[in-house]
Amino acid sequence: MWPAGWFSMTTPQSQLQPQLNVQGRERPGRILIVDDDLAAVEPLALRLRWQGYEVLATASGEEGIALARGSHPDVILLDLCLPDFNGLEVARILTADNQTSDIPIVFLSGLGDDETLVRECRAAGGTYYLRKPYDCNVLLLVLSQAVAEHRLWHDMSAPEEDFT
Repeated sequence: MWPAGWFSMTTPQSQLQPQLNVQGRERPGRILIVDDDLAAVEPLALRLRWQGYEVLATASGEEGIALARGSHPDVILLDLCLPDFNGLEVARILTADNQTSDIPIVFLSGLGDDETLVRECRAAGGTYYLRKPYDCNVLLLVLSQAVAEHRLWHDMSAPEEDFT
């Protein structure tokens, strides 16, 4: 018995093991995190891996662009403030490139959520915008939606097979 004011908390086993898609066909997807705040990236990457996502991470905008081109993730989580690039510049480069223009970009920022900033993110190619600190459950919902949209887009744009 714990003394008054003390408590014990355990993590449910379901949160410790990777989660497969309900249909069992695919894992949730590949996520690229481009953020220089390692204190935030490490626990986020761990949580995403627990959920079954494959996670790539970098603190550099330049490396983020190269990783996006090389690994073609399902979603990019992009911080606005990076040491070598502004996140808006990274998004513009990615959306102008045929290899990466279809990848949903989720902006993460501690700069607030004023209307002008959100509009700039949208104009640069952002699909979603979350203000730091964000609720991890909300982020997981956004990622799930973004991955589903990305896969639907690919399914619709894939050439149809002719079985005749």
